[in-house]
Amino acid sequence: MNDFTIDSIIDVLADYIEPIGGTCRQAQANRVPMPKGQFCILTPLRFTRLSTTRDIKQDTGSPATSAMGYTEVRQADIQVDIYGQGAGDRAIALETVFTSGHAYDKIKAIDSRLAPLNSTAAIQAPMIDAESQWQERYTLTLSLQAHITVSLPQDYFDDAEITTEQVDKRP
Repeated sequence: MNDFTIDSIIDVLADYIEPIGGTCRQAQANRVPMPKGQFCILTPLRFTRLSTTRDIKQDTGSPATSAMGYTEVRQADIQVDIYGQGAGDRAIALETVFTSGHAYDKIKAIDSRLAPLNSTAAIQAPMIDAESQWQERYTLTLSLQAHITVSLPQDYFDDAEITTEQVDKRP
């Protein structure tokens, strides 16, 4: 149905972030322990509409495969939590390069439906882990422009049978 899912957007962003921030995982994966070392957790926060919905006809000539597409541009806000040694430096590096031409070119090369918009300032947000130890963590929110199309089956007919019937039956 959606041609560009939340998981796909996270995957594209993770491919861009990993050389800067470390291994990336999507948040809210239950019963999965946190990795060791340097890593990032990506949490989708919101997908704000930036455009009105446009109709795209996806007629293939066959009732079985024809569809109607509805496309729009959305702002995808993704929280990035950066953990481990040097988390602050990696957060600042990501914040710095995310709004550059470098990020635009790299992300567009991975998937042309996604583009970087802006980044919040990185903030320190340490946490206490399962071993009751302080875990170094910095967090920031990255905003991206995503082009999403939702396709639904299109009902139509390609064959018609026409019959006539006398409506007014006068003698």
